[in-house]
Amino acid sequence: SNCWFNTNMNIMIYILFLIFLLSFNCERKEDNYQTTSEEMIIGEWAWIESVYYYTMSGLPYVLNPDTVGYSQKHIYLPDGTLKIYRNDIFEISGSYWFDRIIYSNGTESDLRLFTQKDDYTNAVIFRISKDTLLLDNTEVDGAKRVFIRIK
Repeated sequence: SNCWFNTNMNIMIYILFLIFLLSFNCERKEDNYQTTSEEMIIGEWAWIESVYYYTMSGLPYVLNPDTVGYSQKHIYLPDGTLKIYRNDIFEISGSYWFDRIIYSNGTESDLRLFTQKDDYTNAVIFRISKDTLLLDNTEVDGAKRVFIRIK
């Protein structure tokens, strides 16, 4: 029976070790994702278009630099500062960070991009792929805004 105990004990240790490895692996993956998001957003982004889906007509409404008559540039600095320019003239600065929203039922959102300008804080779903930044505010009846990297 001593042999049986040792075998079971070894299996238990092995399983615990696997669980430990898997939990550590998931944790690292999450950290890497957040770090790459934070690093990837750093730079200058030119606004291309905003699409509003919640409209009176029910049809998406598109705004872009041609239709509004001005360009917009967002600069995300490594220190967490966001600077916004309109027609290459400085307009406003604020701060940005990444975090999750914890809902009343205890679930967490995916990572969100938070921005704060003056007393206004905004949290948006964001996607960065290659040189495109998508800021999606449609969950609060806002726009889906598209930027392309310029630096």
